[in-house]
Amino acid sequence: MHVIVRGQVRSQGIPEAGELVIGRGSACGLRIDDPSISRAHARLSVGARSTIEDLGSANGTRVRDGKLAPHTAVPIGLGEVIEVGEAMLVIQRGAPPARPRRLWPHSYFEGRLDDECARAERTHGSLAVIRLRGPETPVARLADLEDSVFESRGAEDVVGSYGPTDYEILLPDAGPDRARAAVTELEQAARARKLRIVVGAAVYPQDGQSSHVLLASACATARGEITPPSAGGWVSGGAMDRLHRLIERVAASQMSVLILGETGVGKEVLAETIHSLSPRARRPLVRLNCAALPETLLESELFGHEKAAFTGAVKAKPGLLETAEGGTVFIDEVGELPLSTQVKLLRVIEAREVLRVGGLAPRPIDVRFLAATHRDLEAATAAGAFRQDLYFRINGFSIVVPPLRERVAEIAPLAMQFVAQASQREGRPGPAIAAGAMTLLERYSWPGNIRELRNVMERAVLLCTDDTIQPEHLPLEKMIATLPPAPLVRAADAAAPETGGRGAPDLRGEMVALERKHIIETLERCGGNQTRAAELLGISRRTLTNRLNAHGLPRPRKSTA
Repeated sequence: MHVIVRGQVRSQGIPEAGELVIGRGSACGLRIDDPSISRAHARLSVGARSTIEDLGSANGTRVRDGKLAPHTAVPIGLGEVIEVGEAMLVIQRGAPPARPRRLWPHSYFEGRLDDECARAERTHGSLAVIRLRGPETPVARLADLEDSVFESRGAEDVVGSYGPTDYEILLPDAGPDRARAAVTELEQAARARKLRIVVGAAVYPQDGQSSHVLLASACATARGEITPPSAGGWVSGGAMDRLHRLIERVAASQMSVLILGETGVGKEVLAETIHSLSPRARRPLVRLNCAALPETLLESELFGHEKAAFTGAVKAKPGLLETAEGGTVFIDEVGELPLSTQVKLLRVIEAREVLRVGGLAPRPIDVRFLAATHRDLEAATAAGAFRQDLYFRINGFSIVVPPLRERVAEIAPLAMQFVAQASQREGRPGPAIAAGAMTLLERYSWPGNIRELRNVMERAVLLCTDDTIQPEHLPLEKMIATLPPAPLVRAADAAAPETGGRGAPDLRGEMVALERKHIIETLERCGGNQTRAAELLGISRRTLTNRLNAHGLPRPRKSTA
């Protein structure tokens, strides 16, 4: 289980089956020392069917954007986020957790740094701040990384934890010389344990006179300034707000991340966001879509090849893993990797070395791995289609992106965003979206998710000739098919839909009437030419014939005029 409290991330082992009380009390199985947590806050039951139960806490427990009623057990699944007060818990199955070690949380560290800045201002003294980022390290070596941090620190130094392999160190009364010496000591300690680290330092007052500026300056000397990513198809609200908070915390670490979700939900956008917020933001983000390449090319693209390694290899070529040196590799549709390639990728992740196709000597690499898939990798692992050891390696932290049908509040702002973008490309003012059209958009199930919504709105902009997108500018036939069942509307009555008992028009009947009207008007514009009408409507000629029959409309004759 991952426990995230006010910017600090730690791992906590939990039993395969049984109960665990979560709270601030010393007797709790999972103790979280935070004022937002009650002494006995919640009970986690783990087994074939895992549940979470709020124990009448003061600040509540939330799952799936809903606050739990006290003393009511609610089912939860692997990878789901549980909000307990101000803490976030994520249950995952994987390798054993890192050995715990006492570190100050970031909130305390930042407060202590504020105090030291104030003291230095009064006494005209100095201090230094160090930020250290460790590599994406196997669990068994996290203790070595912590030993490297603590080995050369004095009793007066303050060490904080910013993430699983990220540390911050306060050196009171230290000047530039001591700061440089401390950086050298840290690098030597890590090198002795064969660990790669990135270290940056900032000194008061020349590099900054507040905790915020000093920490930012220390980060910049280690890896350059990070620019937050643009929205890129993400909007705030509900479940996505919680997902964004989780992403910000995970991005700061060096962990591998597995992004899960249906096709079209925006997994690549999420990967870009993680990279942009990570210590590697100034280095390349290299993408590989495993479903887009045949097996014969996958290995060459991923690992590279030497000259004459195979027919057509006229010169040596570095693979994507080498070109991403210092940055991030995003492997999309990782579930499509052949087993033979999975074995080689596992070796790369474990050894941090890549062997080109046809090569003799491996080359060291420094990359972070992000992966995404719409497949159930646990089921694929059980079926033998995906290696379990590789699954554990890429699943350092898993993030599930909910489908668009579960994010209804996002549909309107996303639709307007896509309309504005399409209109700008067309060089025209962006049309508004009529209330009826928006209602239909929000009621549709969106099997293609955000990608499908973008395509529908771009099509609507092309079809709309005035200043408002109406329902008839949308692909009515497939959208109506997903609406909740309603009383059948007879063709003779389609033009005048009935209203419900409270005076609100029946949406399905209204959409059927609009579809009928749209078909008639399109056929009139095409002079009765059904083939041309079907093209304008975005459907096949056979489908148009079926819709004519469904609406009781006669088959038109082509105009001879």
